[in-house]
Amino acid sequence: MRRLMFWQKQTPDTPRRTMRHFSWPHAKKAAIGGVSLGAVCLMAGLWMGRDAILQGGYDISAEQGFALADLHITGRNYTSDDELKTAIGAGYGTPLLSLSLSDIQHNLQQLGWVKSARVSRVYPDALRLDLVERRPLALLQTAAGHRLIDETGALIFGANPAEFSHLPVLSGEGAAEQAKYIIESLRTEPDLYADVWAIQRVSNRRWDVHLRTGLSVKLPEDNAVLAWSKLAILDRDTKIMKRDLAVIDMRVSGQLIVEPNLPLSKKGQKT
Repeated sequence: MRRLMFWQKQTPDTPRRTMRHFSWPHAKKAAIGGVSLGAVCLMAGLWMGRDAILQGGYDISAEQGFALADLHITGRNYTSDDELKTAIGAGYGTPLLSLSLSDIQHNLQQLGWVKSARVSRVYPDALRLDLVERRPLALLQTAAGHRLIDETGALIFGANPAEFSHLPVLSGEGAAEQAKYIIESLRTEPDLYADVWAIQRVSNRRWDVHLRTGLSVKLPEDNAVLAWSKLAILDRDTKIMKRDLAVIDMRVSGQLIVEPNLPLSKKGQKT
């Protein structure tokens, strides 16, 4: 009968068993790692529940009267109600505290008419929108038709050009960039400007002004404002703008050349 031996005599051929000693630094690192992992898990859980906690707080605030019930809008002339509602992204009854003012401001400034916007809460239940809208200056002739532009020459997206047919039509290379300058120059003589229909930029150097009567005024490259003022003085003295003329050419300094409005000749008869 073989007896089970719990202890075996050590021989040279017997593998030596090594004893693992307890290491305090390793245990400390393991404990710290475990605590850190637990803290991360706890924070992750809290973060995942953050939205629910915030929404609960918003709902409570709304029940206490802090819910969107009114809009205070300043500076709005052209921006539609639907555009504002879309930019706000929330309807009446939405907790006021849940609205992101920066997001609403960003959305408003993406609207075609809005140049800049400021958004603020008016407690307990209102939102204030302070808008600065673009000023329509002229209609720009493009390949896609007439487009409304502001004082900087930028297109006003979403605007209906047909509603601004009273504004002058600009055309030619560089016309949009120089629109404010030429229009403000022509406005210095209100009586003449009242008849302006279209303004053409020629070779990105000078302007031709077309009046509603069919008369065209060719302004010089330099001192266009001075030439326009001289024309106004001349018209007050001689009523030259009332004459049957097709062109008044002021391109040469110190000279004024006129072309009469000759009727078109009749077509000849076939033989």
